[in-house]
Amino acid sequence: MRQTEQQDREARADKKHYWLREDFDQLMELLPNIDDEKMRSRNSSTALIYPKSTEGAFRELRLRGLYVDGIYLWQLAEKGIVQPKGARPGMTWTGNDWLEWSKEDIDAAAEWIYENDQDRWSSWTHYCWVNNLRFGQCVKARRVAAARYKMGFSTSFDVLGLVTVIEPSTDPNEYAYIRFFPQGTKLEPQEATNVHSD
Repeated sequence: MRQTEQQDREARADKKHYWLREDFDQLMELLPNIDDEKMRSRNSSTALIYPKSTEGAFRELRLRGLYVDGIYLWQLAEKGIVQPKGARPGMTWTGNDWLEWSKEDIDAAAEWIYENDQDRWSSWTHYCWVNNLRFGQCVKARRVAAARYKMGFSTSFDVLGLVTVIEPSTDPNEYAYIRFFPQGTKLEPQEATNVHSD
């Protein structure tokens, strides 16, 4: 394997390709109707109200690109891998969820799942990994395109039916950059500049 390919693999291994906390918080704060009572529920995937219930925690993780359910999170807590408030070793599911998941607890679960259980990566996390993309930048690019071209709003991102442009980074330590355009858009190749305004 050439040296540059090895460096690229090592740099990619250091980056995370699920939706990171800083990007998630920033983009969820911009949601329309975020103050709606339903959106603020402890069970909501998009609420920035913490602590969350186990349902809210797994729904947030799914939105952030890690496909888990409540039992999976409960098992991580039971094994001591994560320690939400109320967790104890050997606890068993009784049908009542008393665990309280802080941002830090959810992020610890996300990092552990990302590093140790790739079977739990969503298709979009795999997409970001393969293309060396930052998940949060993909969501932002989708929202910019939705506003600019009057496309439907989404809390995540979807490339289906869109013209997708991925600009690779010249630095293996940096993420590539993605843009979305309406179907049928004709684009001409440009000289790479790595300067982005979106």
